[in-house]
Amino acid sequence: MSDSSVLEVGTEVSAKYRGAFCEATIKSVKKLVKIRISWCKPLSGSATLTQDNIRGEIKIQNTVEARKDGSWVRATVLKITDASTYTVVFDDGDERTLGRNSVCPQGAKHFNEEMTLDHLPLTNPENFGTPVILEKKKKKKKKKVLCVDTT
Repeated sequence: MSDSSVLEVGTEVSAKYRGAFCEATIKSVKKLVKIRISWCKPLSGSATLTQDNIRGEIKIQNTVEARKDGSWVRATVLKITDASTYTVVFDDGDERTLGRNSVCPQGAKHFNEEMTLDHLPLTNPENFGTPVILEKKKKKKKKKVLCVDTT
């Protein structure tokens, strides 16, 4: 099985700390992958197993062999869930153990790290183009509806 759902040690991640996601690095991983399978005929039903109870390539919709009551039975993979726990080290040195839902791999940076606010025109008003002036919106007067009795 390719553990594409399990993050590797040393991976830079964003990890939840006190309600906010902060930059961190994975220090250690306690792997636990849960696989939801559906038994092939003549059996019916489904079960959730760990990867050591399954033989074959574990991919969604693949047919594999799963252990049931000591024997190997054909089954179809329905869902793969990473239930691993990750110990992460934050940039300030704090260490926490978190579940997979509190850790996500960092994407590409969307800004140039060498660029700072000092290089932007915000600190040099002479470089501004035309100033932005907000126009005041006119308030609409509500029309009063008069009821006229024509009887």
